[in-house]
Amino acid sequence: MPNFRFTFLTAHEMSLLRQTFLDAFADYVVPIQLSETQFQTKLKREGIAPEFCVAAYVGDEMAGFILTGLGEWEGKPTAYNAGTGVKPMYRGHRLTEQLYAFLLPKLRESGVEQCLLEVIQDNKPALKSYERTGMRITRSLDCFRSPKQEILFSTDMPDDITLSLASRPDWKVYDTFKDVAPTWQNNSAAIKRSGSECVTLEAVNSFEEVVGVISFFPKLGTVAQLAVDARWRDIGVGSALLREAVQRTEASALLFINIDHTAKEFITFLERRHFKVILRQYEMLMAIV
Repeated sequence: MPNFRFTFLTAHEMSLLRQTFLDAFADYVVPIQLSETQFQTKLKREGIAPEFCVAAYVGDEMAGFILTGLGEWEGKPTAYNAGTGVKPMYRGHRLTEQLYAFLLPKLRESGVEQCLLEVIQDNKPALKSYERTGMRITRSLDCFRSPKQEILFSTDMPDDITLSLASRPDWKVYDTFKDVAPTWQNNSAAIKRSGSECVTLEAVNSFEEVVGVISFFPKLGTVAQLAVDARWRDIGVGSALLREAVQRTEASALLFINIDHTAKEFITFLERRHFKVILRQYEMLMAIV
């Protein structure tokens, strides 16, 4: 076994981590290659705290890592695993479990009560590794994609609905529109952390009530949230918000990442607009207190 040396990272070392990230995910179940800008967007959106990111070195070479975001989940201080990567030549040594063994004491000492992550359902080695660490599946998630030109808009926007940029987003109101809770990278905290990189639009009726919302990343084409008040569904509000997002998006396709599999009404909405499942994941959680 290689002589692994474990350490926590500094902000300066995050650029080196990106290269290891690219190397580790180049042959992944779904290859992931992020530009420097996309990587920085990920770090900001997911609340990455460099001092809680752990890396394994062999000599001067970074062999593997865990990207750690900090925040709150279901009312508890939580560490979010935004990515575990191991270079191909260092796999087979249960490095993920060793990284967690190094990380967990610091999390406990800092008052973190649980760990959260998502894992691709077909990635059996990673799933088993997380289960051995103590993670348990909490829900199943679906990821959708559609090229912009293939998205179907079957209805026009209602006459009494207008769309505008949210000058003062009211997340408490938006949350009442949702049938299920969004995942870590799609919740209101993630959107707030993203600043101007994420655009939020509201659908407002003639009584100046907000009845729908969409938050999306124009450069990436990723939709973080799309929700409509239950009383205003099936009349074109959701389609209108989605159409406006398409028009404002620079990317060639739109993505909905990690949609709760039990959100049947919303999934039907996406399927009717020609979005197709590209990936299925599990959300996993582990109490550490």
